[in-house]
Amino acid sequence: MNFVLALNEFKFTLVFYSLVLLAVYLNRKKFDVHGKFVFLYRTKFGINLMDTIANKARGLVKLLGSIGIIAGFAGMAFTFAVVLVLTYKLLLNQPNAAGASPVIPGLPIAGTGIVFPLITGWLVLFVIILVHEFSHGIVASAYKIKIKNSGIAFFGPILGAFVEPDEKELVKKSHWIQHSVFAAGAFSNFLTVAAVLLVIVLVLNPAVSAFSKGVLISPQPDLAAEKAGITNNTLLIGINNEKVSTINDFQRIMNDIGPGTVVELKSNVTTYTLTTIAHPDDDSKGYLGVWVIGEKIELKSDNIADKILFAILSWLSPFFGWLGFLSLNIGLINLLPVFITDGARMLKIFVEKIVKDKSRSLSIWLFFNWVSLFSLFILVFMPFFRWLNASLLSLIV
Repeated sequence: MNFVLALNEFKFTLVFYSLVLLAVYLNRKKFDVHGKFVFLYRTKFGINLMDTIANKARGLVKLLGSIGIIAGFAGMAFTFAVVLVLTYKLLLNQPNAAGASPVIPGLPIAGTGIVFPLITGWLVLFVIILVHEFSHGIVASAYKIKIKNSGIAFFGPILGAFVEPDEKELVKKSHWIQHSVFAAGAFSNFLTVAAVLLVIVLVLNPAVSAFSKGVLISPQPDLAAEKAGITNNTLLIGINNEKVSTINDFQRIMNDIGPGTVVELKSNVTTYTLTTIAHPDDDSKGYLGVWVIGEKIELKSDNIADKILFAILSWLSPFFGWLGFLSLNIGLINLLPVFITDGARMLKIFVEKIVKDKSRSLSIWLFFNWVSLFSLFILVFMPFFRWLNASLLSLIV
């Protein structure tokens, strides 16, 4: 993208983050600064609420905390395996190899062209962070561990939050309790995903279907859809003369299409012809090579009630979509052992429990952390360097 065009497209985002940086700088004396880029603002916000919830539902909190340990270690193993497989595919430049990208409100997700909305994005992240950190505090309080501080954090212009249980009290507790406290954040994110899915399936999808006009799709790099000329946020309204109004329509039709099938995709502008490839997860199914962004809804009535409902759904649909998507991904990545994550602390406790020799247990823990960090580095930066190299070559040619 032309640099000037990019500046113009994201000017509000640049202004927003500039103001955030300015506000943090002007109030820097109120923050604890770590490494010159991490700013922590400590408060007592929410601590009384955490204690109240823990006291009134102590048994339930402990039960969920125990389940969270199982979910936490399962999520850690799954995320570690997925990251290794993706890194392996990317290093060997295999087909469908995908990288990773930080998701920052107001900016596009690298490699997709999908922009994470600025205002909706911050609201989504606020909910996710609040649920995640409050869960740590509630479980800690349920085991009578004092919560010293809560607060907000800025990693450069990126907002975060934290809850600080008393570490001296925490390390005196059993390994099971420590695991429970550390796993609580990610497990609460997984519970958020379940709640979001229920809301989408039982409430939003039936309501949106009355206004749905089609499905928004974006092409995946170097696959059939992109080669056919499909661009980002294309409105898909038909597949092989079958009408597509909702995501359910899209999934139903694609379930009956196998690989190597010539498919006509009708948009609101033109018709694209392409041949499906084998689905990465099921060789018997056809794959277009697209990301399904969501449903495009359109007001079809002048009724005031319809207008109000339409306005509400226009905001709620992407909000819950992003909330579910990011809750899952943030929960999983938080379980990947990378030094400062909850997963890293869980793994350290586990290894020290199994391996009594401190030097050896530390070596094992460091091994998994460095492998995870190196893999993330490859997944984030290799696609960028390849893009940069291709761009430079195109300028030379």
